[in-house]
Amino acid sequence: MVCGARAWKEVGRWDRLPPWKPDQSESSPESRFRIMTSAEEVDVLIVGARVAGSILATLLGIRGRRVLVVDRATFPSATLSTHFFRGSGCGGALERIGVLEQALATGAPRLTREYNADALSGDLAIDPPQDPGEVGFNLSVRRETLDAILVERARRESSVDVRERTQLQGLLREGGRVVGALVRSGEGTSEIRARVVVGADGYSSSVARAVGAQVQEAVPAFRVIYYRYARGLTGPQGNPPDGPEFSLGDDELLYVFPSDAGTTCVALSANLRDYALLRGDAEAGFHERVASHPFVRARAERATWSGRLWACGPRPVEARVPAGPGWALVGDASMHVDPWSGEGMDNAAAHATLLADAIDDVLAGREDEADGWATYHRRRDEHGIERMRENVRLGRDLNQLRDD
Repeated sequence: MVCGARAWKEVGRWDRLPPWKPDQSESSPESRFRIMTSAEEVDVLIVGARVAGSILATLLGIRGRRVLVVDRATFPSATLSTHFFRGSGCGGALERIGVLEQALATGAPRLTREYNADALSGDLAIDPPQDPGEVGFNLSVRRETLDAILVERARRESSVDVRERTQLQGLLREGGRVVGALVRSGEGTSEIRARVVVGADGYSSSVARAVGAQVQEAVPAFRVIYYRYARGLTGPQGNPPDGPEFSLGDDELLYVFPSDAGTTCVALSANLRDYALLRGDAEAGFHERVASHPFVRARAERATWSGRLWACGPRPVEARVPAGPGWALVGDASMHVDPWSGEGMDNAAAHATLLADAIDDVLAGREDEADGWATYHRRRDEHGIERMRENVRLGRDLNQLRDD
């Protein structure tokens, strides 16, 4: 039996796609806002400072590009995420930009094995970690912890500026291309002129909406996920936590992710049928479902639960065309998969790396913009599109994992 995100695979096929169609509409957002400062000029404006945005900013800053990152949040702060990631994905990106040891210093244990349980048969398998890459292990770090590390790493590049409590107000266009944006902070509204504007602002991306990014593939929602934090949760054999746990029920997957600062993320992926039942009293239903998984039940009863129950309701799986004249998308703004397979942070880090290469090639004149964006689009799909389809295929009924 292969449980949980063990179904995550490396793939290498790219399907030919129609070229992007630029948004030719002209808008004048500056007419609707009072500009409080003179226009600033940067190479790249990134909207969103979490995993994809901060990694992208750091990689561009290393290459000397002038980068402004804006985010309406402040850091540290939590965001909806179960935050498990693989050494071959986000872990490798952390090592590349020099913050992997800082992430480990938070107390997050190296996840050097994996526990796969069948809640129906009672079987338990202990497996090697999935896709640990050259790092050699996987990790789970809460987003309030990890995102703050990434923001501060970006700020260490002299050509990168990160501004918190700053929100996108509108895009600037000239001749059918994006040439910058208006952003608002407590000091007023500012005009930012940029050679590229990047939306790293999540599934409900304001940048994607403003440019009218085409939907390349979409599948209606089919699952939901709930999670909560616990302390004092030992490993399945009474050992210190050293691996994630995946417990497969009837089209239901329970996750246990040992994380930073002595916390453990306990998550549940349910289908839409069970979601309808859980909505009445989600917290009671969540703990009832946790107790139905025999390898976790007793330990969960002894644990100390903290914080509220987090929930991600039904969201479509979706890939958008990720670039156009003067703009690009990355992270969930570019490709959103259902969180049951735990690929979001790995995709964000991988695609940020691909986009950094494309932007640098375009700005340096090694490729013209259309070719650079086509290369990014192709490489993103080579990395992620078949995984997205596999996420959908298996996620429709997780019982398939027993035979996959």
